[in-house]
Amino acid sequence: MTTSFIDHSRVRRAFSHASGSYDHHAVLQREIAERLLNHALCAKFEPCRILDIGCGTGYYTRLLDKQFKKADIIALDLAEGMLRHCRKSRGRRLPWHGKRQYCMADGSYLPFADASFDLVTSNLAMQWVADPALLLAEMRRVLAPGGLMLFSTFGRRTLHELRQSLVRQQRRFGGLLIPFPDVMSMGNALSALSVEVPVVDSDLFTLTYSNTMALVRELKGLGASAAAIRQRPGGLYGRRLLRQLEDDYRRHYATEDDRVYASFEALYAQAWHRPEAFQPKGDVIPVHPAD
Repeated sequence: MTTSFIDHSRVRRAFSHASGSYDHHAVLQREIAERLLNHALCAKFEPCRILDIGCGTGYYTRLLDKQFKKADIIALDLAEGMLRHCRKSRGRRLPWHGKRQYCMADGSYLPFADASFDLVTSNLAMQWVADPALLLAEMRRVLAPGGLMLFSTFGRRTLHELRQSLVRQQRRFGGLLIPFPDVMSMGNALSALSVEVPVVDSDLFTLTYSNTMALVRELKGLGASAAAIRQRPGGLYGRRLLRQLEDDYRRHYATEDDRVYASFEALYAQAWHRPEAFQPKGDVIPVHPAD
């Protein structure tokens, strides 16, 4: 699962820059967030302390807030711009609501004590981490006995068409997009932790666009293109390459109504804390709020 070629600073800049346009393009991200929350509801438990890793502009955080009104929630993100939007989007806090805090930090190095949260969750953030295994270990470390770790990430079939089209242009472009995990590798990564009942499932979405430039604009608006594309002068924005992609998509990935399509696979993973195998080292949550 290691994707160590991801540039930590590029990811931060890309998503901070995209914070203003993100919500306009994030229809799929919102749908996956709602499905991820349904996984939490099926677990039928009431967390008192929640950590949302990679909160972005706060849509998933607000879903958690609405569902678990009395819980204390910490929204964490690497990008300052995203965290700022998340904080602004928060609704009015009533006296019986839990506390809300905002923390700018790297999910792979969580600034919290062991066993601090009952629910450690993340919606579509893991794929932008340099070492997903390290993030999983950190999620497990801060999970309290009896707690649930629950997250989504993009799967192997995401942007399959774009990857294949790049290969057809020039084989050296085939590795331009970062790889995403499959269900089996994600399951193996979960099983390597000291957890109980690890479960991974997936959904495959097919989205259509007026042309390939509309797809590229959406990826750019989400901050995903700069984060998901390996460093290369021009990225996907070279005019010649864009024309080649448009022609290729029209030949291979056109719909009957003359649009083009792209696949996105969402993986949902969850596991429970195994109490007897873990001894917490501290009982205080050190938080460094962004505000």
